[in-house]
Amino acid sequence: MNYRGLFIGLTSIDIQYFVDEYPEPNCKVKTNSLNLVVGGPATNAAVAFAKLNGRAFLASPTGKNAFTSFFEDDFNSTHISHYNLRNNRLFSPVIASIITSTNNGDRNIFTHSPVLNQFDISPEELVETVKPDILLMDGFFPEFAEQTAKIAKTKDIPVVMDCGSWKNQYETLLKYSDIVICSSDFYPPGCKNSEQVFGYLQNKNVKYIAISRGAESIIFQASGRGEIRVRKSNNIIDTLGAGDFLHGAFCYHYLVTDCFEKALIKASELATYTCEFKGTRDWLKLY
Repeated sequence: MNYRGLFIGLTSIDIQYFVDEYPEPNCKVKTNSLNLVVGGPATNAAVAFAKLNGRAFLASPTGKNAFTSFFEDDFNSTHISHYNLRNNRLFSPVIASIITSTNNGDRNIFTHSPVLNQFDISPEELVETVKPDILLMDGFFPEFAEQTAKIAKTKDIPVVMDCGSWKNQYETLLKYSDIVICSSDFYPPGCKNSEQVFGYLQNKNVKYIAISRGAESIIFQASGRGEIRVRKSNNIIDTLGAGDFLHGAFCYHYLVTDCFEKALIKASELATYTCEFKGTRDWLKLY
């Protein structure tokens, strides 16, 4: 059965360099050829969902610019049906510069947060057209995401929230979130540890909560508290996008199993697998 996963958020251009050591200030570092790919949390999550499911739906603004054909080629190759929130209007894409260590796969990312308040498709039209079985938001373009999540809630469509480091818009978006998968950097106001994060989200009436912690175990709250061990790998090359792929795979396996914990376990396995490849697309060829 093919499910209809809808992902709302960021699509970016990721320019990735691999270095043996991070440079000192005022240095010029020459590396091997760069890795130029389409990225963004919601976009990468949609890629993982589509790989498992055969198809995914993505709503994000890419607009019209020098990268338009590059975006379209990636969506076609990864089997993503894209709804361009900026349609054919001029829109400057988000560019992310990424420096990845060849020693352990860690990375630093330089980027910016885009602002867009006008959209060329309405949330009502999007939901009516896609008829999603599940919705994931990554926190970008919160006005559009909020309206879409409101509609999803009225239709009993599960809403998943991908939470990285704290952003003010989470305060509103969490009101409509059934499931929250957050990173270890997610600390809402007044929270200093995972126990306080669990408490904060439970007070928001979030049904299922998970905190991913890189190579360390995933801790979660469902009917009770639990922990999922992350598979160890001696071949970690690149961690870029691993969290995004975790979220997309989770959405698929949650629909398949209807079990929060089982979906997290399966998603964790895929996320670790993707770290054994450079960049965010090479793993697709062998999975």
